[in-house]
Amino acid sequence: MQIGSIGFPEDQQVKLEKIFKLSKQTRYTLVKFDPADLPDLLLVFGRDIASHEALGELPVTYHSRIILVCRGKPDSKGYAHLGYPLVSSRVLRTLDNMTHENEEMDIVEEAEQENRFSKYEAPVEAESDLPPDSERSCYKVLVVDDNEVMQQALNAELLQMETPVEVHFSSTGEDALKQVDETLFDFVFLDVVMPGIDGFEACTEMRNRPDMKKTPIIMLTSKTSPMDEVKGIMAGCSTYLTKPIVHEEFQKVISRVANWVDEFQNA
Repeated sequence: MQIGSIGFPEDQQVKLEKIFKLSKQTRYTLVKFDPADLPDLLLVFGRDIASHEALGELPVTYHSRIILVCRGKPDSKGYAHLGYPLVSSRVLRTLDNMTHENEEMDIVEEAEQENRFSKYEAPVEAESDLPPDSERSCYKVLVVDDNEVMQQALNAELLQMETPVEVHFSSTGEDALKQVDETLFDFVFLDVVMPGIDGFEACTEMRNRPDMKKTPIIMLTSKTSPMDEVKGIMAGCSTYLTKPIVHEEFQKVISRVANWVDEFQNA
C-alpha cells in the first residue's frame, strides 16, 4: 500500500522515511505525492488542509484517505488525525486503523469484483425494460460505521447518484437495529468491526426481520478473506466493499444494487 506525504519539514520527512524503512510492517511504502497518481493514503502535515494548495483539486471522495498530522485536534473537520510529534508505533497504528486494525488489504482481480455482484446482474441487464419514468423519488440508505470519516466518504459517494438519497447514520450495531425497526431502508452499508455487536451479528439480526429478507446489505471491510466470505454468507450479507472506498468500484456497485432494488420493487 502506497503512503504519500505532503508539507512535512525536511527533518520530519527524514524521520518519516526512517519509520517506514526500519519498520517490520512491509505492506506500507512511502512515495512522493503525485496528484496525477494518488497514493492509497496521504499524510498531510499541518492542522488545516486548505493551507496546501496542491490539495485543492482533490476529489471529495479522496478525503477519507487523508490523515492530518498535527498537535491536538486539526482545524479541518472530518479528516483522520495523527498526533505529533511522530512516533513510530503511533504512525503505524494510525495507518492500520485506516485499513481496519492490522488486516491485510487483499488485491482482488476485476473479474472477482464482478462475480461478487453476480446476483444483481440479471436485473441490471433488464434495466432497459423498466418504465422510462421511474416513480421513485428517493432512496433511503442506512450507513453503519463507527468511523465518522468513513461515514462522510460514503455520504459523498451516495450523493453522486442520479436519484436523490436520504442517508441515515449509525455508529453501533445496536443503534442500527433500532433504526431498521423504525424505518424501511432500500439498502444498508454495514461495517464489520464496531463497538458492541459486530457487523456479522447485526447482519444476522437484520435478516431475521421479515421486511429485510431481501434488502441488499453491503458489508464494509478492509479485506475479503475466505473466512470473511463464509461469515458474511452465513450472516446473510449481499456482498462486500473494501476500505478505503474506491470511487469507480463504489459507483459501479451502487448502480447495480439500485437497479436491482428498482426491479425488485417494480416486480
